[in-house]
Amino acid sequence: MTTPLSVPPDGVSPASDLNQQLAELQAENARLRAEMELIPSVVQEVIDEQMRRTSLLAQLAIEAREALAAEQLVEQTLRAILSTMGIAAGIILSAPGVQIELALYVVEGKIQHIDTNVARMVIEKGLAGWVMRNGSSVVLPDIARDQRWLHHGEQPKQGSAIATPIRQANQTFGVLTGYRPTNNAFNSQDLVMLEGVGALLGVTLSAARYQASERQRRDQAMTLLNMTQFLSAERSLPELAAMLNKKGSAVFGARWGLLFLSDEKDDPSNAVIHPVLPGPVNIWESYAELAAPSAHLAWSTQRIVSTTPVPDTTCLALPLTHHGLTIGSFVLLHPGNGGFSANIWSLLTVFTHMVAAACANVQLVGRLTDQAHVLEDLVEERTQQLQRSRNALRVVFDSLAYGVLLLDAGERLVAANHLFCNTIIGRHPRELVGLTYSAVWHLLETQPHVRIELIPGPDPARPELLVHVGKLPEQRSFTVQRTTIDSETNTSEQYLEFWHELHDV
Repeated sequence: MTTPLSVPPDGVSPASDLNQQLAELQAENARLRAEMELIPSVVQEVIDEQMRRTSLLAQLAIEAREALAAEQLVEQTLRAILSTMGIAAGIILSAPGVQIELALYVVEGKIQHIDTNVARMVIEKGLAGWVMRNGSSVVLPDIARDQRWLHHGEQPKQGSAIATPIRQANQTFGVLTGYRPTNNAFNSQDLVMLEGVGALLGVTLSAARYQASERQRRDQAMTLLNMTQFLSAERSLPELAAMLNKKGSAVFGARWGLLFLSDEKDDPSNAVIHPVLPGPVNIWESYAELAAPSAHLAWSTQRIVSTTPVPDTTCLALPLTHHGLTIGSFVLLHPGNGGFSANIWSLLTVFTHMVAAACANVQLVGRLTDQAHVLEDLVEERTQQLQRSRNALRVVFDSLAYGVLLLDAGERLVAANHLFCNTIIGRHPRELVGLTYSAVWHLLETQPHVRIELIPGPDPARPELLVHVGKLPEQRSFTVQRTTIDSETNTSEQYLEFWHELHDV
C-alpha cells in the first residue's frame, strides 16, 4: 500500500515528511511479507485436514468391505475416530419404540457398552434423541449451558460435544456423538468430518442389515421347509409343541413359542383352550399362565393379538384356523416392545397355516386312535359275547336228544352234536368237521353193525332213511330229515339234518 506524495503544509520540512512516508511504506511491506509467510502454513493445515478426513473415510470404507456385522462396524468406526481425530466418541443404534439395538463408546482406546437404561434415557430426553427427532447435526460449545446434554451419573459436566445422525434413505436409526473436555473444542471442519463418518456408517450399516435380513430370510425359509418334513411324520401333541417352541425361537427370534388348543369335548358354549406344554409342567406352567389371556383372546376373536404382559416382553398370539374352524392359538413371547417386519409377517402367515394343519392332523389321528380303541374294545366285547353265546348254543346243541348235523351250501360238515358223534358214528367232532357229506356217510357205512333202509314218509313220493346202529337187543334206530336254511336272496346257504331216534322199532 502506498501513500501519494503531496505538498507539505507551511512550516513542515519536505525531508521529514518524506522520511515519515518511507517509514510507513516499510511497515506496510513488513506486514505484507509476514502475511505471505503465513500462507504456506495455512494451506498446509487445510491440506493436512483434508488428508486426515480422506484417510479416515478411506479407512472406514476399506474395513466396511470386510466386516458386515453391525457391532464390528461400530467398533471399527469408534477406534478410527479416536486415532484420527483424538476425541472420545459414542454410537447408539435405536429401533422404533426407543428399543436400543446397540450402544458403544470408546474411552482411552477401550470399547465399552453403554448401559441400556442410560442409552434409552439419552434417546428419550438427551442430545442423541434431539438429533434423531430433527435429523440434523448439532455442536454444543459448552455442555454445561445446554439442556440437551444430560447431567447425571458419570456423564461429563463440562466440555463441548458434537452429534450427527446416522441415517440412510431418510431414515435415522442412530446417532454418533463426539466429546472433548474443553469448551469450544469443535469447529466446522470437525462437523463436516463427523457428518461424513455418519453418512458412511449409515450406508454400511444399511448394507449389513440388508445382508443379515436376506440371510435370515434364507435361514427362515430353510427352517420352514424342514418343518414340513417334521410335520409330515406322525407326532404326539407334546412333541409338536416342543418343536414349535424351538422353531419359534429360530425363525422369529422369540424367547418362547407356546401352543394352545381347544378341547373338543367341552361344551361349545363354555369351550376353553388348554396349553400343550413342550416340557415338564413345573418349568413351563408359569410361561403358559403368562401367555394364556392373549391366547384365549386370539382364539375367541379369531384375530391376532399383541400385548405386553410384563415390561420388555411382547406377547403375540396368532389364531390357528383350519378349514374355517379355529382350533387354538400359537403365542410368541419375544423381548422388547417392537413389532415384526413385513417379511416376518408373511412368514408368520405361512407358519401359522402349517401349525394349524399339523395340529388338526394330530387331533384327527388322536380321534381316530380313540375310535379305534373304542372299536377294539367293542369288538372284544362282542367277541366275548359271541363266544359266550356260542358256548351256550353248544351246550344246548350237545344236550339235544337227537343227532344234529350242520352242513354248508357245498354240503361240508360245519358242526355235529354230541349224540351224533359219539352214539351214531363213534368219532370225535374234530375228525368230522370239514368232511363232505358223502365222506361222513362213508364213515358211517363202514361202521360195524350199521344197517340202512328206506321207509315210507309223510310224502309217498319221498321215502325216508332209517339207520340201525348196533346189535340187538341194544340196537338203536334213527330217521333222517333235512331242513334248508335259506338266505335273504332265497338261495340255500346251509342245511340242518336231524337224526330222530325211534323207540318202538
